Amino acid sequence: MYFFFPYKKKLRVLLSQYRNSLSLRERCCVAQKIYKKIIALRCFMKSRNLSFYRASNGEVNIDNVVATAKAMGKNCYLPVLYANERRLKFYSYLKNSLIKNRFNIEEPDISQEKCISLSNLDLIFLPLLAFDMKGNRLGRGGGYYDQTLESLKNRNLKKPVLVGIAYEFQKIDTIPIEKWDIPLDLVITEQKIYQF
Repeated sequence: MYFFFPYKKKLRVLLSQYRNSLSLRERCCVAQKIYKKIIALRCFMKSRNLSFYRASNGEVNIDNVVATAKAMGKNCYLPVLYANERRLKFYSYLKNSLIKNRFNIEEPDISQEKCISLSNLDLIFLPLLAFDMKGNRLGRGGGYYDQTLESLKNRNLKKPVLVGIAYEFQKIDTIPIEKWDIPLDLVITEQKIYQF
């Protein structure tokens, strides 16, 4: 069951170190190239309810995509970690009401907010540490996105389009998968849009 754990752990460490070694200038350049690809996507243009992420630990910053989405009148959400349930819930992205969770990642203060049903989201942008050519994603290892999305699969509800955001160097040959892993629909890097 946990045969791949040491390999995945080592991969996470190596890719995190490399990602964190990028200069601010390199990160900004990549973010701008990815931004241009995202705003031209048909699924982005058609989506009304979108979930984003707050970049941390060298992840690609997509704040400019959020600003564009809001300017277009789209509803923007961020995931909130419910650690006891090992799930995410999605709340309105109000930049002035963000707090840090136990992993030091910014998320909405949920005291005054209602969450949106997962099946009402049209598109979810996900950070990642690695991806392969089958759309498999290596995240931080908590399995929160997979657990959350599994609930849709089990109830035959509409699944949002899942878009991974990555640096090109994060593409690898194969990611060992588990039965609960949910593949991505697209991955966008500074060089290319991968569709699975």
